[in-house]
Amino acid sequence: MDQFLLYLIAINAVTFVAFVLDFLLCMWKPGLEDAPANALVMDVFPIAGGALGMLLALFVLTGLGRGRRMNKDNVAWWFLAIVCLIAWGLIASVRLGLVGMSVSIDGLFSGWNLDKLKVLGIYLVVVNIITFTVFALDKRAATREAVRSGRTPEARLLGLCLAGGSVGGMLAMHVVRHKTKKRYFVWGLPCFVVLHIAVVLYAHMVGII
Repeated sequence: MDQFLLYLIAINAVTFVAFVLDFLLCMWKPGLEDAPANALVMDVFPIAGGALGMLLALFVLTGLGRGRRMNKDNVAWWFLAIVCLIAWGLIASVRLGLVGMSVSIDGLFSGWNLDKLKVLGIYLVVVNIITFTVFALDKRAATREAVRSGRTPEARLLGLCLAGGSVGGMLAMHVVRHKTKKRYFVWGLPCFVVLHIAVVLYAHMVGII
Protein backbone atom coordinates (compact mmCIF):
# COMPACT_ATOMS: atom_id res chain seq x y z
CA MET A 1 0.00 0.00 0.00
CA ASP A 2 1.19 3.52 -0.80
CA GLN A 3 3.03 5.13 2.15
CA PHE A 4 1.09 8.37 1.74
CA LEU A 5 -2.20 6.50 2.04
CA LEU A 6 -0.88 4.61 5.07
CA TYR A 7 0.06 7.93 6.66
CA LEU A 8 -3.43 9.35 6.10
CA ILE A 9 -5.08 6.27 7.59
CA ALA A 10 -2.74 6.37 10.61
CA ILE A 11 -3.05 10.11 11.29
CA ASN A 12 -6.84 9.99 11.07
CA ALA A 13 -6.99 7.02 13.45
CA VAL A 14 -4.66 8.81 15.88
CA THR A 15 -6.72 12.01 15.57
CA PHE A 16 -9.96 10.21 16.38
CA VAL A 17 -8.42 8.57 19.45
CA ALA A 18 -6.85 11.88 20.54
CA PHE A 19 -10.18 13.69 20.39
CA VAL A 20 -11.91 10.92 22.32
CA LEU A 21 -9.26 11.12 25.03
CA ASP A 22 -9.46 14.92 25.06
CA PHE A 23 -13.24 14.73 25.38
CA LEU A 24 -12.93 12.39 28.38
CA LEU A 25 -10.23 14.56 29.99
CA CYS A 26 -12.36 17.68 29.57
CA MET A 27 -15.26 15.89 31.25
CA TRP A 28 -12.94 14.98 34.14
CA LYS A 29 -11.34 18.45 34.32
CA PRO A 30 -13.78 20.99 32.77
CA GLY A 31 -11.24 23.83 32.96
CA LEU A 32 -9.05 22.04 30.41
CA GLU A 33 -11.58 22.68 27.64
CA ASP A 34 -10.99 26.44 27.78
CA ALA A 35 -7.19 26.19 27.96
CA PRO A 36 -5.55 27.78 24.88
CA ALA A 37 -2.77 25.18 24.94
CA ASN A 38 -5.30 22.36 24.69
CA ALA A 39 -6.99 23.92 21.67
CA LEU A 40 -3.61 24.59 20.02
CA VAL A 41 -2.51 20.97 20.42
CA MET A 42 -5.78 19.62 19.07
CA ASP A 43 -5.63 22.00 16.09
CA VAL A 44 -2.41 20.35 14.96
CA PHE A 45 -4.10 17.04 14.17
CA PRO A 46 -6.39 18.16 11.29
CA ILE A 47 -3.63 20.36 9.86
CA ALA A 48 -1.35 17.30 9.83
CA GLY A 49 -3.93 15.36 7.80
CA GLY A 50 -6.35 14.04 10.41
CA ALA A 51 -9.34 16.11 9.33
CA LEU A 52 -11.56 13.11 8.61
CA GLY A 53 -10.81 11.59 12.00
CA MET A 54 -11.57 14.93 13.64
CA LEU A 55 -14.90 15.26 11.83
CA LEU A 56 -15.86 11.72 12.80
CA ALA A 57 -14.94 12.41 16.43
CA LEU A 58 -16.91 15.65 16.46
CA PHE A 59 -19.93 13.95 14.94
CA VAL A 60 -19.86 11.08 17.44
CA LEU A 61 -18.88 12.96 20.59
CA THR A 62 -21.03 16.07 20.16
CA GLY A 63 -24.03 13.84 19.56
CA LEU A 64 -23.75 12.54 23.12
CA GLY A 65 -25.08 15.78 24.60
CA ARG A 66 -28.46 17.40 24.29
CA GLY A 67 -27.31 20.38 22.26
CA ARG A 68 -26.77 20.69 18.54
CA ARG A 69 -23.74 18.94 17.09
CA MET A 70 -22.43 22.21 15.70
CA ASN A 71 -22.65 25.07 18.19
CA LYS A 72 -20.74 28.18 19.26
CA ASP A 73 -18.41 26.12 21.43
CA ASN A 74 -17.17 23.83 18.67
CA VAL A 75 -17.98 25.60 15.38
CA ALA A 76 -14.33 26.64 14.92
CA TRP A 77 -13.19 23.01 15.10
CA TRP A 78 -15.87 21.89 12.64
CA PHE A 79 -14.78 24.43 10.04
CA LEU A 80 -11.07 23.87 10.66
CA ALA A 81 -11.66 20.18 9.99
CA ILE A 82 -13.71 20.91 6.84
CA VAL A 83 -11.07 23.28 5.43
CA CYS A 84 -8.27 20.82 6.18
CA LEU A 85 -10.28 17.98 4.67
CA ILE A 86 -10.70 19.93 1.43
CA ALA A 87 -7.01 20.86 1.33
CA TRP A 88 -5.81 17.32 2.04
CA GLY A 89 -8.39 15.96 -0.40
CA LEU A 90 -6.85 18.05 -3.18
CA ILE A 91 -3.36 16.88 -2.24
CA ALA A 92 -4.40 13.24 -1.98
CA SER A 93 -6.23 13.22 -5.31
CA VAL A 94 -3.01 14.27 -7.07
CA ARG A 95 -0.64 12.22 -4.91
CA LEU A 96 -2.66 9.02 -5.41
CA GLY A 97 -3.08 9.62 -9.13
CA LEU A 98 -6.84 10.12 -9.04
CA VAL A 99 -6.52 13.21 -11.25
CA GLY A 100 -3.88 14.35 -13.67
CA MET A 101 -2.31 17.75 -13.15
CA SER A 102 -0.27 19.93 -15.46
CA VAL A 103 1.86 22.30 -13.41
CA SER A 104 3.82 25.15 -15.01
CA ILE A 105 4.12 28.90 -14.52
CA ASP A 106 2.97 29.57 -18.07
CA GLY A 107 0.02 27.24 -17.59
CA LEU A 108 -1.28 29.28 -14.68
CA PHE A 109 -1.78 32.30 -16.93
CA SER A 110 -3.07 30.61 -20.07
CA GLY A 111 -5.69 28.14 -21.22
CA TRP A 112 -8.47 29.41 -18.97
CA ASN A 113 -12.05 28.69 -20.05
CA LEU A 114 -13.51 32.20 -20.16
CA ASP A 115 -17.13 31.03 -20.22
CA LYS A 116 -16.66 29.03 -17.02
CA LEU A 117 -14.72 31.90 -15.45
CA LYS A 118 -17.62 34.22 -16.23
CA VAL A 119 -20.10 31.87 -14.53
CA LEU A 120 -17.74 31.54 -11.54
CA GLY A 121 -17.36 35.31 -11.37
CA ILE A 122 -21.12 35.87 -11.35
CA TYR A 123 -21.54 33.25 -8.63
CA LEU A 124 -18.84 34.83 -6.47
CA VAL A 125 -20.34 38.32 -6.83
CA VAL A 126 -23.79 37.04 -5.84
CA VAL A 127 -22.62 34.93 -2.89
CA ASN A 128 -20.44 37.77 -1.55
CA ILE A 129 -23.32 40.24 -1.74
CA ILE A 130 -25.54 37.75 0.10
CA THR A 131 -22.83 37.11 2.71
CA PHE A 132 -22.28 40.84 3.32
CA THR A 133 -26.02 41.36 3.69
CA VAL A 134 -26.45 38.46 6.13
CA PHE A 135 -23.54 39.72 8.25
CA ALA A 136 -25.01 43.23 8.29
CA LEU A 137 -28.48 41.97 9.24
CA ASP A 138 -27.03 39.83 12.01
CA LYS A 139 -25.10 42.84 13.32
CA ARG A 140 -28.32 44.86 13.29
CA ALA A 141 -30.11 42.11 15.21
CA ALA A 142 -27.25 41.94 17.72
CA THR A 143 -27.25 45.69 18.40
CA ARG A 144 -31.00 45.64 18.90
CA GLU A 145 -30.62 42.79 21.38
CA ALA A 146 -33.06 40.76 19.32
CA VAL A 147 -34.40 37.50 20.58
CA ARG A 148 -32.13 34.55 19.94
CA SER A 149 -34.29 33.33 17.06
CA GLY A 150 -33.58 36.59 15.25
CA ARG A 151 -29.82 35.98 15.10
CA THR A 152 -28.00 34.14 12.36
CA PRO A 153 -26.06 31.10 13.66
CA GLU A 154 -22.30 31.43 13.37
CA ALA A 155 -22.20 28.16 11.46
CA ARG A 156 -24.39 29.72 8.76
CA LEU A 157 -22.17 32.81 8.55
CA LEU A 158 -19.05 30.67 8.25
CA GLY A 159 -20.82 28.39 5.80
CA LEU A 160 -21.59 31.31 3.48
CA CYS A 161 -17.96 32.41 3.69
CA LEU A 162 -16.70 28.90 2.96
CA ALA A 163 -19.09 28.69 0.00
CA GLY A 164 -17.28 31.61 -1.63
CA GLY A 165 -18.47 34.65 0.31
CA SER A 166 -15.34 35.18 2.41
CA VAL A 167 -14.52 38.54 0.83
CA GLY A 168 -18.03 39.78 1.54
CA GLY A 169 -17.71 38.47 5.08
CA MET A 170 -14.38 40.24 5.66
CA LEU A 171 -15.74 43.45 4.17
CA ALA A 172 -18.76 43.27 6.48
CA MET A 173 -16.51 42.64 9.49
CA HIS A 174 -14.72 45.93 8.86
CA VAL A 175 -17.69 48.00 7.63
CA VAL A 176 -20.28 47.05 10.26
CA ARG A 177 -17.74 45.84 12.86
CA HIS A 178 -19.26 42.39 13.27
CA LYS A 179 -17.50 39.25 14.61
CA THR A 180 -14.24 41.19 14.89
CA LYS A 181 -13.50 39.68 18.32
CA LYS A 182 -13.97 36.09 17.22
CA ARG A 183 -10.59 34.62 16.30
CA TYR A 184 -12.08 31.99 14.04
CA PHE A 185 -13.65 34.76 11.95
CA VAL A 186 -10.61 37.07 12.04
CA TRP A 187 -8.21 34.29 11.01
CA GLY A 188 -10.65 31.88 9.39
CA LEU A 189 -11.97 34.13 6.63
CA PRO A 190 -8.51 34.97 5.18
CA CYS A 191 -7.79 31.22 5.25
CA PHE A 192 -10.99 30.67 3.28
CA VAL A 193 -9.78 33.18 0.66
CA VAL A 194 -6.49 31.28 0.31
CA LEU A 195 -8.42 28.00 0.05
CA HIS A 196 -10.71 29.43 -2.65
CA ILE A 197 -7.74 30.63 -4.70
CA ALA A 198 -6.09 27.23 -4.32
CA VAL A 199 -9.27 25.42 -5.40
CA VAL A 200 -9.65 27.64 -8.49
CA LEU A 201 -6.01 27.14 -9.48
CA TYR A 202 -6.34 23.41 -8.83
CA ALA A 203 -9.45 23.25 -11.01
CA HIS A 204 -7.56 25.04 -13.78
CA MET A 205 -4.50 22.79 -13.57
CA VAL A 206 -6.61 19.63 -13.79
CA GLY A 207 -8.51 21.04 -16.78
CA ILE A 208 -11.88 21.86 -15.20
CA ILE A 209 -11.69 25.60 -15.77
